[in-house]
Amino acid sequence: MRLMVQKFVILLVGSAIVMPAGYLAAAELTPAEIIKTRQEHLKDMGASMKAIVDQVKTGKPDVSIATDAAKKIAAYSRELPKWFPKGTGDEAGIKTAAKPEIWAQPDDFQAAAEKLPPEADKLVEAAATGDAAMIGAQLQATGKACQGCHKVFRVPPQEH
Repeated sequence: MRLMVQKFVILLVGSAIVMPAGYLAAAELTPAEIIKTRQEHLKDMGASMKAIVDQVKTGKPDVSIATDAAKKIAAYSRELPKWFPKGTGDEAGIKTAAKPEIWAQPDDFQAAAEKLPPEADKLVEAAATGDAAMIGAQLQATGKACQGCHKVFRVPPQEH
């Protein structure tokens, strides 16, 4: 009986180690899929920024709309650096606004990207107040953090 239990435990532990690796291999995305997903997330972030701008322009922002949009931006901001694995630039053969500097200067890219989450978190806090002036001011600060990457690591819109 004891030998049977030991064999079962070994089989169980071995499966626990091998199965996730198989799932990860099956879940790996192609460069094209990564770029498409990245572009969708970035467009969604832009749409969320626009939703907040639209709320600020009303003078009486809908707290729910502004806060939901700000939370989405904050969540994405933490994931953003992971959206640019090696092999997902121009070499993938897909049109992308990501400059090669992202991969040539990874520490600089990471440092620029790390400036966004704290500003996005402040945007969530500002949105929750419903104060249009406060939200607008923090929206500008968050936008400035976005531009920290855009200026160096993104091809300007008219060029891509």
